[in-house]
Amino acid sequence: MMNYLDSHCHINDEAYDEDLDEVLNRMLENRVTRAMIVCVSFEDYRKTLEIKKEGIRFKKAIGVYPECTGISEDDFNEYVRLMKECDAVGEIGLDYHWYPETKEKQKELFIRQIRIAKELGKPVIVHSRDALQDTYDILKEHRYEGVLHCYSGSAEMAKEFVKLGYYISIAGPVTWKNAKEPLEVVKSVPLERLLIETDCPYLTPAPNRGKRNEPSYVVHTAKRIMEELGIDEETFLRQINANYDNLFGSN
Repeated sequence: MMNYLDSHCHINDEAYDEDLDEVLNRMLENRVTRAMIVCVSFEDYRKTLEIKKEGIRFKKAIGVYPECTGISEDDFNEYVRLMKECDAVGEIGLDYHWYPETKEKQKELFIRQIRIAKELGKPVIVHSRDALQDTYDILKEHRYEGVLHCYSGSAEMAKEFVKLGYYISIAGPVTWKNAKEPLEVVKSVPLERLLIETDCPYLTPAPNRGKRNEPSYVVHTAKRIMEELGIDEETFLRQINANYDNLFGSN
């Protein structure tokens, strides 16, 4: 029987400082045995190195987040050093919702990190909020491999990202009552280009919405997608695990 995975989580967040081992135990109880831990700070990275659990295979990623356009060159170089130790570069990208005043600097930072990812041979994990067209334009110009994490755009745009060779990762909102657009995305993207994630501690899926999110809840997201596509668990998980391996490596 195939197991579940969480292709994007932040269990290095302070939200888990008091009960991380219980969170990891619930992952095992729910057959979530693989996870990508994403770091957006040096402290995140330090904590990630300490996270271990028998029966769970973790990967790690680090990148300079769109918020950090004022980063010093020394700190940027330290991020690059840590990228070399990781399985992916991210999350990187554009966020015009929270940081609309730094759009041009965000683009420069994003492009710079894509180029570094290419040099290192690491896939990119892309963050895009209220910036989907600029994200697309940059990825089209600077062709590479990666995933649009926690995708929140239209089905039409998802198809365009897939044409560029990108994966589309679906998170908890697909389970919410107003999930019309996420479900359209799920139906429009080939299964061999889909991934699932929690982005925990954020975006908790139903029926736990309102609580802190955690990797074990990715099962709710996966089952809603299976229901929408009308496919069985084994078929779905076999393909999702293959997609994860194809993007991030099977080790």
